[in-house]
Amino acid sequence: MGSDEWIHPEHREIHEWLIEWGRWLKQGGAPSGHCASIEHRYKSPQCWDERNPRPPEPDLARALLIEGLMRIVPKISRKLLKLRYMMGGEEVWISRRLRLKGDWVQHLYTARQIVLNLTRHQLAPTLHGKFSQLRLSDALIPAVEVAA
Repeated sequence: MGSDEWIHPEHREIHEWLIEWGRWLKQGGAPSGHCASIEHRYKSPQCWDERNPRPPEPDLARALLIEGLMRIVPKISRKLLKLRYMMGGEEVWISRRLRLKGDWVQHLYTARQIVLNLTRHQLAPTLHGKFSQLRLSDALIPAVEVAA
C-alpha cells in the first residue's frame, strides 16, 4: 500500500480506520492470553537505545468495531480489504489472488463503501441516509471491553 495512493475524498476517514484495523490484525488481533510458561513475566532491563521504535498502538475501539463489522461484509470484499490493509498487498497481486475481473479501483471503492456504510449505521443507527454531515471521528464509539 503506497503512500502515494489516491483515496476518494469520501473514503479518507474509513481508510484511516481500516489502516488501524490492519495494524491491529498484524499485531495479533484480540489478545489470547499468555503462554503456559512464566516467560511472559520477565522484565528486560531495557538498557539499549531502540533504533526502530514501535509504531503507536492502533486504536483498539476502532479496530474492534471494524473487526465486528467484517463478519457481515461480503466474502470477496472482506478478503480484498484484509489483503490490502493487513498484508499490504499490491493491486496486481490481490487481483490475481482473488481472481478479480474488471476495474481494480471499483472493487476497492465498493469494499470501502460497504464498510463505511456499516460503520455509519453502527455509530449512528437512527440516521438513515442522512450521513452527509456525519464524521466517524465525531460519533461516539461505545465502550469496548477486552477480556483479560
